[in-house]
Amino acid sequence: MTNQERLDAILRRVSDQHGKLNAKQQAYAIREIGRVRGDIADLLADFAGADGSIERRRLNRLLRELDEVERNIRRYGDAAMSGIITETADWTTTRINNGLERAIGSAGVTANMEQINRQVVNYVARRFESDGLVLSDRVWRLAGDERDKIASVLRTDILRGESVGTMIRNVRRVHDNDTWKIERLVVTEGNTAYRAAADFNAKASEVVTGLRLHPGIKRSKGCVDLANEDRYGLGKGVFLPGDSDVYNPHPNCTSYVTYEIDSRWL
Repeated sequence: MTNQERLDAILRRVSDQHGKLNAKQQAYAIREIGRVRGDIADLLADFAGADGSIERRRLNRLLRELDEVERNIRRYGDAAMSGIITETADWTTTRINNGLERAIGSAGVTANMEQINRQVVNYVARRFESDGLVLSDRVWRLAGDERDKIASVLRTDILRGESVGTMIRNVRRVHDNDTWKIERLVVTEGNTAYRAAADFNAKASEVVTGLRLHPGIKRSKGCVDLANEDRYGLGKGVFLPGDSDVYNPHPNCTSYVTYEIDSRWL
């Protein structure tokens, strides 16, 4: 087995391992943002009367209090995503360099790993996507959407005279129905951080000459088309370190990259 073949196999395993990490991160983000349920339960308990319902005359004031709930969703979401991106950058840099060392030796290991990780975190947090938003904007949009749905549910339940217990169950249903948005956000941003970290380490390496993009699990058109592109005459799907369009071929993308190494190290 050549060094190239050995490294390819290692990076495929790293990709599989990252998929498992990202699944855990999705569950973590859902759990963290779900903490708002307790905030809402406390809020409803404060507004409830002796019979367990909330009087209609208190509706507008209650809805105004949801501004704080929205801020908490943003706060929990921002903290969760920041932790996920930081963890992904460090995880990816560590495993890629371990793989390079195993396949090629110490010459493949990049220097200044901590600096690379900071660059990845800053890139993912600050980049503008096609929707014109940065990561914090997307968390805020998620928070606003959930706040609006919660307000609609509470307005209906109060007008119907439902109990606080029923309201809490209906709020929980809103959160459960929106978990796909959180999962999509973590998949998109976590995998962007993963591919960006792979590229930033490639740029810092003395042995890596290119990145080969492999389509994601669902083989969506965005990553399949990119993986079939021969941009430099180096073969389909081979890009140069620094080609940032491989970081996020499309939302929810699970594509991954392997390295093309200099012929001296084959």
